[in-house]
Amino acid sequence: MTVKELFTYRVLTISNVLSFSRILGIPALWYILAHTHDLPTMRLYTALTLAFMTLTDYLDGFLARKLGQETPLGQYLDPIADKIVIIAGLFLLVSYRDYPLWVAIIVSIREVIGTVGGGFLLIKRNVLGKPNYWGKIGVGLISVSGLFYLFNWPYREYTIAPLLFVFVGGIFAYTKTYGRTILKGSDTD
Repeated sequence: MTVKELFTYRVLTISNVLSFSRILGIPALWYILAHTHDLPTMRLYTALTLAFMTLTDYLDGFLARKLGQETPLGQYLDPIADKIVIIAGLFLLVSYRDYPLWVAIIVSIREVIGTVGGGFLLIKRNVLGKPNYWGKIGVGLISVSGLFYLFNWPYREYTIAPLLFVFVGGIFAYTKTYGRTILKGSDTD
């Protein structure tokens, strides 16, 4: 599949718009963290923003399937939007809530490598990478860890070790699943 082929299907679908809109939560979170000094108000606005982002994450895939609007672009755009939100959210937490920078860097490197590898699989090998349980658990743990740091809950530092354990497990699982596909030669290369 080529990049051009990604755009041969409908681009402006409800699910793709929802994926793009999830990214709009990032400036909202930045504004809330940078400008809200009243803790109850900050918690309310943050909860509403995160609920919006979570809802759009759920609805984009659901509506794509329900309305028959699944496209290769949408299947790649949804995880890209997720990765942008994760990386930006972690660096907002680093800036405003003392989240460990080294963890944000490790997670970001993993996400970038996953995105580049996924793009390579799709464009060069015509394989659309699928999420696995390690990745889903990892995203859940990032969310839990982020909430602990966002709201300055006690024991927040204890959320880091399980997150890193799951990320390492995920790296091994993805490497096992897609490693041969990435490394194998192609007749078209």
